[in-house]
Amino acid sequence: MNKDIERKLVAILEILNNYTEPVGANTISKKLVEKGIELSERAVRYHLKIMDERGLTKVAGKKGRIITEKGREEIKKALVADKLGFIISKILNLAYQVNLDKDGKGNVILNLSIINKKDLKKSLQIIKEILKKGYGISEKIIIFDKEEEEIAPGIIVPEKKVIVGTVCSVTIHGILLKRGIPLDAKFGGVLEVKNHEPVRFLEAINYNGSTLDPLEVFIKSRMTSILSVVKNGEGKVLATFRELPNMARDDTEKVIEEIRDLGIKAKIYLGKPNQELFGIPVTQGSTGLVIIGGLNPLAGVIESNIEAENEAMSILYKYEDLVPIKDVIN
Repeated sequence: MNKDIERKLVAILEILNNYTEPVGANTISKKLVEKGIELSERAVRYHLKIMDERGLTKVAGKKGRIITEKGREEIKKALVADKLGFIISKILNLAYQVNLDKDGKGNVILNLSIINKKDLKKSLQIIKEILKKGYGISEKIIIFDKEEEEIAPGIIVPEKKVIVGTVCSVTIHGILLKRGIPLDAKFGGVLEVKNHEPVRFLEAINYNGSTLDPLEVFIKSRMTSILSVVKNGEGKVLATFRELPNMARDDTEKVIEEIRDLGIKAKIYLGKPNQELFGIPVTQGSTGLVIIGGLNPLAGVIESNIEAENEAMSILYKYEDLVPIKDVIN
């Protein structure tokens, strides 16, 4: 099939995937414009007919179409080349929307984890211990436990499960950006820790060439040992690597100190100008910045053989509406 048509079909599927109810051609046409695609309602209906025939969508009465399971699978497989660089784009777009102010109010980015209700208490205990040691971004979390509640477009609390939200490390990227500090997000990796101190990166996946979040990949591959780090001070944790201009180093240091008062206790390591950081060389004129990954608490849940489905950089949420985890579980 023509590649241009294929792109349009995938774009329509992505739109349908964001809705829980049937969607009509008029709405789809308007949403396509936001993706840079102009299709009339008539043209949308033509594409929908093709998708119906392929089993990617199905008619839901006069209200419109809904996506099928086959359609969701198609989104995952479609046009990998077009998705290269998707993660870095997602980082930049979400970081731009972070507006946490000095009073601790405003949007932050959350990672989400879907957990069985029966495992919630044990999971929270694990998350609490990891956050207490600074291997997460903030000790404030949110729990969505109302079944079938749509907490964001396309994100619904499944039956007999809960969704736990923890602060994502890209939030810090956004805070620095808002303070006028330009950052270049390089990669997500696995950082070796010995005697409670980070030593070197063992694995890394560059954001620019990835269609998946690197830290999610490392979690699924069971490449972390965050529980060992928390208990014994040795093991492997998730971390992200960025570069900033040398001229912005002092300002960055000040901002990092300021956000500590907001309850952002993450382990953050600021390198020296033009010098490598944990074995990673930096571009001349730059300083390395390593931020402990916000997915570490969720990695700990997986390490404990608790079934969980994690999604990094999932939604924006008001920081003031999050709750200290110590108030949720003793």
